[in-house]
Amino acid sequence: MPDVVANMPDGTTVSFNDYRQGRHNPEFSGLVRQMPGLTEGIRSNSLLAELIKFDFAQTAWNEAELCWPVHVGVHLLKLSVDRPGGRAVASPDMLHQDGEPYTFAHLIYRRDAEGGENVIATPEYAGNLPEAVADEGILDRFVLHQPLASYGVKDDLVSHYVAPVTVADGAETAERAVLLIDFTPMAQRA
Repeated sequence: MPDVVANMPDGTTVSFNDYRQGRHNPEFSGLVRQMPGLTEGIRSNSLLAELIKFDFAQTAWNEAELCWPVHVGVHLLKLSVDRPGGRAVASPDMLHQDGEPYTFAHLIYRRDAEGGENVIATPEYAGNLPEAVADEGILDRFVLHQPLASYGVKDDLVSHYVAPVTVADGAETAERAVLLIDFTPMAQRA
C-alpha cells in the first residue's frame, strides 16, 4: 500500500512510497525519500511479471533465506536532460552497493542520450568514482543501448555505478529509463 496519495490537477491520483537506503546512499543517509509508486498499468503488465520471474530464477539463496517471503522491489528510474549541455546524474553519483542481495537492471528506452555507462567494480571501491579505481578493480564497463538490455549484480560481491547522461549532438533533450528489480528475503532481524 502506498504511504501517500496525491491528487493531481487533471483528476488522477499518484501514489508515493517511502524508500529507505539506510547507509547505502550517502547522498540521502538516514533519510526517507518519497518515490512515485507504479501505476496499475505497470503493475499488471505481463512483461514485468515475466522479468521478475526470470530475474528471480538467476538468484541463489541458502535454506534459511528460503524460509521467508521475498520482498520484490520494482523501481522505474528515468534520467532526463532538458537542454543541450545539461546532464542527469543518478544517486548516488559514485560506486556503491544497494543493500538488497540481488538487483537487476533492464533498459526500457534511450532517447537522444549519450553517456550512462555502467561500471561494475569490486566491493571495496564503494564510495569512489570509477576514475579512482585501479584497473584490476574494474570488473566490467558497458552501456545499455537496446530496449531490455540487462544486467544483474549480487550486492555483496560488487559495487556499481552509472555515469551521467547528456544530450546527443543535434538533439534538444535526452532520456534514459531503466527498470530496477531487487530481491530481499523478509527474514526476522536480530
